[in-house]
Amino acid sequence: MSLGALVRRFQRCMHPIIAVDDTHLNGRFGGTMFVATAQDGNEQVYPIAFGYGDSENNLSWEWFLDSLKGAIGHIDDLVFISDRHASIEAEISKVFPYATHTICCWHFYENIKKRYNRKNVAVKMDKAARTYTELQYNRHMEEL
Repeated sequence: MSLGALVRRFQRCMHPIIAVDDTHLNGRFGGTMFVATAQDGNEQVYPIAFGYGDSENNLSWEWFLDSLKGAIGHIDDLVFISDRHASIEAEISKVFPYATHTICCWHFYENIKKRYNRKNVAVKMDKAARTYTELQYNRHMEEL
């Protein structure tokens, strides 16, 4: 589901960057809620669309992303940010073949901490991820 006013504001006033995620619903009804959000000029979460499915799988993500595409249409230079779930990656490349897909810095940071079990490595990766120039990025990566 997406409200027309939210979609129009996203299309006209925001950078073409969409974060997609899901959350597993516990309790009486269960299932999975899918969300697509952006960030407004005040750096606040801006909802674009949400949906409900039985579980997080390729079919559910394809349905949600198809619905999102129907609402927002084609947007040049579109970028998706998500966690590293394989279903998300597969379906974004299928439904939005022209879009770029990248992973969320927070998820990347957590994966680095778990893999190397050293916080200083994750901190250095975080600095590299937040730089604004290629030169700064390369300097941080050399420190690793």
